[in-house]
Amino acid sequence: MPPTPPLIPAHKDDGDAVQAAIAAGWPAVLPVLPALLAWLQDMNWPVARPLAQFLASIGAPLAPAIRQVLDGDDGIWKTNLILQLVAPSPALRAALDADLRRLAAHPSAGDRAEEVDQAALDALG
Repeated sequence: MPPTPPLIPAHKDDGDAVQAAIAAGWPAVLPVLPALLAWLQDMNWPVARPLAQFLASIGAPLAPAIRQVLDGDDGIWKTNLILQLVAPSPALRAALDADLRRLAAHPSAGDRAEEVDQAALDALG
């Protein structure tokens, strides 16, 4: 039997790992979710967009992992997750409503600089 392909990209062009993660689906990717979300820190990486589309399709089960990022200090990552995962997913928007409202109303200076507050407002509609 051939080895199972990894679910986490090894480099920014590792489309095979992204396709393996997509094929495995939810909940198989749950154990590697933080590592997959890390690949959305830079949306210019080739793996980022297909991975974001897949993860957004999962919806509300991602909320706890996304909340951990939203509670952190990386404004660019927060903006990427809000725009690429939360905004396109009604279920995630609902699950993270309070977090989005907090970020929109009370952004840190770093969040304001990376437009996290605007991304949160846009996601809230």
